Amino acid sequence: MSTMLSLKPTDFQQRFVVAGHGDGFSDHIGPFYQYVADDAADNIRALPIDGRHLNPEGVVHGGVILSFMDYVIYRAIGDVVGHDLKFATINLNSNFLAAAKAGDILYGQGRIVRQTKSVIFAEGSIVSNREVMTASGIWKIISV
Repeated sequence: MSTMLSLKPTDFQQRFVVAGHGDGFSDHIGPFYQYVADDAADNIRALPIDGRHLNPEGVVHGGVILSFMDYVIYRAIGDVVGHDLKFATINLNSNFLAAAKAGDILYGQGRIVRQTKSVIFAEGSIVSNREVMTASGIWKIISV
């Protein structure tokens, strides 16, 4: 995940495309972007920050970052187990490490730590020009 810190603005313009699954709540804070690598573990999601993401103090609202983190890890899980499998966040622990501001691009990656028959344990990281958030959580596999 540390390779995200070496991304440049030109990388975003040249390598990222709109992630075509921004329905519902995601429409309100997105669009989200993604870079799909040859190895799913290297996929990166992105969220360009603009004024609507800011809180009254002029930095990105924590809820925006946390929502993006949930999306990042959720998509990373799906990259590995398949996007047809249904699962839902049941726990998400986060650490806010730095602020982000308008004009920043947040980059995020997630990975599965452990999977059982009924739950998936995963973690993620979000960076801009420095690490902004780390998180870990549990996702319940939903039987249909």
